[in-house]
This record gives sequence, C-alpha cells and structure tokens, in this order.
Amino acid sequence: MKRINFVSVIVVNALFVVGLSASVCIGGGSTFDRRTPVVKVYQDTHEAVVNIAGERLVTTSIWQGFDWPDMFDRGGPRYQRQVAVLGSGLVVHEDGYVITNAHVIKNAERIKVVFSDGTEFAAEIISADESKDLAVLRIPAEKKLPFIHLGRSDDLMIGETVIAIGNPYGYANTVTSGVISAVGRDIQITEDFWLRGLIQTDAPINPGNSGGPLLNINGELIGINTAVRAEAENIGFAIPVDMLADNLSHMLMPEKLRRVRLGLSMGRMKMVSGYNGLVVDSVSKDSPADEKGIATGDIILEIDGQRLTSVIDFYIKMMGKDIGEPIEVTYVRPTASRLRRQTVELKMQNRPLPDGRRLVEQFFHMRVSELTDRVARQFGFQSAYPILIVTDIDRDGVADQTGLKQGDLILEVNNATVRDLKELSLEMEKINEGDLVEVKIMRIAVGIFGPVQRQYIARLKAQSRGTGRYRL
Repeated sequence: MKRINFVSVIVVNALFVVGLSASVCIGGGSTFDRRTPVVKVYQDTHEAVVNIAGERLVTTSIWQGFDWPDMFDRGGPRYQRQVAVLGSGLVVHEDGYVITNAHVIKNAERIKVVFSDGTEFAAEIISADESKDLAVLRIPAEKKLPFIHLGRSDDLMIGETVIAIGNPYGYANTVTSGVISAVGRDIQITEDFWLRGLIQTDAPINPGNSGGPLLNINGELIGINTAVRAEAENIGFAIPVDMLADNLSHMLMPEKLRRVRLGLSMGRMKMVSGYNGLVVDSVSKDSPADEKGIATGDIILEIDGQRLTSVIDFYIKMMGKDIGEPIEVTYVRPTASRLRRQTVELKMQNRPLPDGRRLVEQFFHMRVSELTDRVARQFGFQSAYPILIVTDIDRDGVADQTGLKQGDLILEVNNATVRDLKELSLEMEKINEGDLVEVKIMRIAVGIFGPVQRQYIARLKAQSRGTGRYRL
C-alpha cells in the first residue's frame, strides 16, 4: 500500500511539472491551436454578413389620438422626422441577394448595404413578407460575392453550439456564441401579431442584430436573428432556416414578382440515387410546367445546362428570364421504374391582370371605384384622393350582411394597402371561393365637432352568386 502511495505521489508530481512546463511554453509561444471552431466559423462567414442602414420618414399628428391618414391632410398640424434604419443581413447568393428581417426595412426610403471592408451598395427590395418577418434585397454587385450556405433546422439539438454575427448598436461584425436553448418557440410581437416556431438561443443578441445569421458550428445558416426579450438577459430568437427556405419559394416565385406564369414551386435540395437537385413542391394546373409534363416530386437538376445549388439559385435564374424566352429544364422522376435524365423546354407566359372590380362584385356583391373628382363630389368629399370607395351594395349580399355601407373607404385587403384599381386587382386575384377576407374600412361621418372617422376590420366570406344564400 505504501508503495502504491509513493508511486501515486511521483505521478502527480510529474503531471504538475508537465503542467508548469506547458504554462511556460504558452507564455513563450503557444503550440496550441487558438483557432477554435467559433473562430473558424467567423473567419469563413463574416465577409458575407452586412450592415443594413438607411432612413424612413415618419409623419406624426401633433394632436395625439387624432392621427388621420396623410391622404386626407386633416386632424390638425403634423410634423415629419427621419428615423434611422439599423439592422443586419447576410448574402445568400453570389449575385448580390441579401436576406434580412422585414421589420428592418419596412417603410425605408433608402436602404444601404455595408460590408465589413466598408464597401457600400444601394439596395432595392425584391420581396418582403411581414407575416414571417423576412425580406430579400438585391445589390448591384460587380463581382461574385461571398455568401453563406443554407443549412437545415429540422435536426437542431438543444445545447448545440451556435454563433451569431451582426451589427448590434451599429458595432459592425460583432460575433457572439452560445447554445440552442429551445426550438418551436412562439412569441407575441404586438397585440395581434405572433412569430411562431422560432429557435431560442442564449447567444447575446441586441438591437441591430435583427436580420443577421445564426450559424451552426459548420458555418451553415440555421436561422435569421429576429427578436430579443428586452426584460431578460440572453434570451434571443431566430427564424429557422427551413422556414426561410419554404417562404422564399413563395416570395421569389416569378408569379409573385411579375405578371408571368411558369407554374413551378420548388423545395430543398435532395439526393436520389446519385442525382442531386431541387424537389418540385407543386405544379400549377395548365401552367407551362404542367403542359410539359413536370410533376410534383420530380428532381430538377439543371437550368440551361447549369447545375442548381439551392432553392434561391433556381428563382434567381428565373428572374433573368423574359416572357417567351426558352428555359431548358433537366430533371429526373424518382417514381419512375428506371431513373433517367429528361430535358424539356419551358417558356414563361404573360399573365393578364384580372378585373378587381368584377371580382369584388362577384364575391362580395358590392361595387367600388377610385375616388375621382366626380365620385368625390357625389359622396361629399372636396376633391379626389388616392383611395377606393364603396359606391353601391346589393341588398342582403355579403357586404350588406357584414355591415358595409355606401361611402365607406377601403384601406386594405388582407393587410395589403389598396389605393387604386390595380392594387385592388392584385389582391383580389389571390382570393378563392370560400375564403374569409379581411377588409380594412374607414367610415367618415360629420359630428358636432366636425368630421369623425372610424376604422375597423370587416371580415367577408368570398361567395359567388348562385352558390346559395350569402352566409358569413
């Protein structure tokens, strides 16, 4: 027993001496690799993280509680002020496409994207979805840009190391790290607006981080930082990358951005029997893609002979296509008895703008008009305004049962501003039979002290004539 103790003492002392020697080595020039996984991720990705800067003009009524829309210029004196836009973003495609939060660029008059080396670009908004708090910007890059690859978020592990890069309080390219604290979190942003299915992390996220990337230890994008719990420490939230990828399929569809028809909605990359490409999520009936035989579940490998790298890559290639221009699509069908490459030629078709007034009459049994000088005089307004007005309502129709009246002003349809017949038509074409549609109405009446306004949301069920009684 004594011998064992003696040997143990020798071993402990030897380890202590080795420890001292290591300390001396560290002081004189370390032989350890200081380039940790977090350092590597930062070095590999920070050039693709950008600062989003700009200004938005805010108009406020001096008479609080009496904030009339600008188009009426009523409610007493008003003042305007510039509010700074500050946030983060990331390049997701080498041709200059940037992802950020929708709330970062909302109502911004000018948007500037600044890279870590100080290079600046004026940016344009390609698409924004406030319901998911996501936006896509484009900058006029003269060369191929560094970009961050999309990872996946369906396999995230609680406790997994994550890295956030952004511009908190304007401090560019700040990196923080932490772990995934939870997944599937729902948070309430305002009284009637929630963000759902978010990643919760303890990586410090501060104002200005919004729109920046949340990365895994491999440097892949797993989320878009979007919110922080103000009254708590180290509780931040990010939009999962799978949600981003799914939403980009709708935000960047040619049909969404232009008046064209192609008929393809794309999913994520997938490998099938050695073939790597994008999964076709859906094909619109009687579309060019449908007519050429492309079906849901097919794997698209190439566009015009070029391999696809991501769902974003597909839609960016489609942005450069004109109506009638040939698009060579190479794909395989996983359900076929023998997998083989097939190539078809698609062409985008022109998509005419529907008649919004006719659709309003068909679904809601009322008639609307732009508030021209003639219509303004008819309803007691002094002059024309860029707004729509209800001019007639069918008795016992959907609009009548909902309580709408002649003279009501239409501000929004399903949260989208409609100021003229074109904007109305763009929103009405999204509505199908049986849909419940939210219409924001302003009703102006003359009270004892002058004009009195009331805004409210009318919920109308789209129901064509001849489909039974107009039920709500």
